[in-house]
Amino acid sequence: MKVKEKFIKQATELHRHNPVVDAHLDLAGEILLRYQAGEKEVIRTYYLDHFKKAGLTLLISSVYVDDSVLPEGGLRNALDQISVLYEDIAAASDDVMLVKTRRELRYARQHGKIGILLYMEGLDCIGTDLRLLPVLYELGIRGASLTWSRRNQLATGCCRSNEKKPIPGGLSDVGLQAVRELEHRSCFVDVSHLNDDGFEQLAEAAVRPFLATHSNARSVYDSYRNLTDPQILSLCKKGGIIGINGHARIAGSAEKSNHLEMLCRHVEHIVKLTGSRHVGYGFDLCDSYSRAEPRLSFNVENNNCLENHSEMILLTAALLQRGLPEKDVTAIIGGNFYSFIDRILK
Repeated sequence: MKVKEKFIKQATELHRHNPVVDAHLDLAGEILLRYQAGEKEVIRTYYLDHFKKAGLTLLISSVYVDDSVLPEGGLRNALDQISVLYEDIAAASDDVMLVKTRRELRYARQHGKIGILLYMEGLDCIGTDLRLLPVLYELGIRGASLTWSRRNQLATGCCRSNEKKPIPGGLSDVGLQAVRELEHRSCFVDVSHLNDDGFEQLAEAAVRPFLATHSNARSVYDSYRNLTDPQILSLCKKGGIIGINGHARIAGSAEKSNHLEMLCRHVEHIVKLTGSRHVGYGFDLCDSYSRAEPRLSFNVENNNCLENHSEMILLTAALLQRGLPEKDVTAIIGGNFYSFIDRILK
């Protein structure tokens, strides 16, 4: 999809003057991998220029614990990720800052800094010990999904992006308690990676709005990592937001490489279902993380629909070119997620 220059200029202005949010990046995990390999200043080296070009206001970084360190090393790995993220933010403190409160969120925007918010992509590392949730909160965690694409003692995940099969099983009693504990602390609950049974249970149990930080529409591309129309309507009825996922296998553009078109189709479908207030960006750009992983072969598959965060502007321009009103696009690029986070932070 070729985007005309006039729409790129219009999109650039929108990104310059309005909140811009990416609701999902495995940043903390990538920093740990690169630190273990002897690198430093990961944000400054790999991300900062692209963040600035995109006009990024807020990034939500996951703490994702890989299968290889579970169960015994899960908590240590999560704490290591949080620790090195703190260190890396300190090394780029002129441009980025950790956000834990509403005051810090607003301070970051007013002073032209990129805010970074932490959340757990799966709570496998705590087992069933919910007493650890307040500890994670004190370290800056402000949201969580109960599980990644696997089964743990709280919930059952959906299949992985390269698979296509329904997986039965819902939330455990402890999983439902975890939802209540997260809501009590004004932490958001994320349903990306949760299976269909678990989604139904969580939607019924949730008192507060919840998120799908990096999921698309299953009606547009039939992946179990994406949400059905009833799930989208259920999430939006509770006041939640869906972050459009930029992984090619989840967007449905892996074979045809029509990345911008497919991302636009997912956005347009959700807007048609629910209006523009319930969709944002949650790209899950994985390629840099994959390149940081130890490997014998250095041939890394390119899974990103966008080369890097600076290409957020191309997607915004494509949405404008396809006729989405500017006020709707302004909400989608970050207004929706920024307002949501501003409301839940203490």
